[in-house]
Amino acid sequence: MNINDYLEKQYPNPPCWALVADVYEAELGLGVQEYRTVNNSIRSIAAAFRLNLYKGEHGFEQVDEPTDYTVVMLSRQPKLGMHHCGIYFDGKVLHALPDGNLYQDVASLRDTYPVIEFWRRP
Repeated sequence: MNINDYLEKQYPNPPCWALVADVYEAELGLGVQEYRTVNNSIRSIAAAFRLNLYKGEHGFEQVDEPTDYTVVMLSRQPKLGMHHCGIYFDGKVLHALPDGNLYQDVASLRDTYPVIEFWRRP
């Protein structure tokens, strides 16, 4: 995977899941369930993730350690629920924010998102 291809793209708001879907389709040939929120609030995004990732039909399961193409779920606090995501690749996480895309190591992500879960398709 060429990270620079994804760092330069712009995704619709909220962009993080659109990036995940783009990577899964382009790199793995796999579709993932799209989701829509009523608004772009953190709680709406967390609710959409709960419904679509945790209870969805696409077959993701939580794992302890990430490997390439693992979905990384992120939260600023446990009570907010998981409200941001990215893709683990080559020891770092590619994720999209409204103002741009980043490729960061997990340790630096923990500064902003101390709650991290890893999910992948079996």
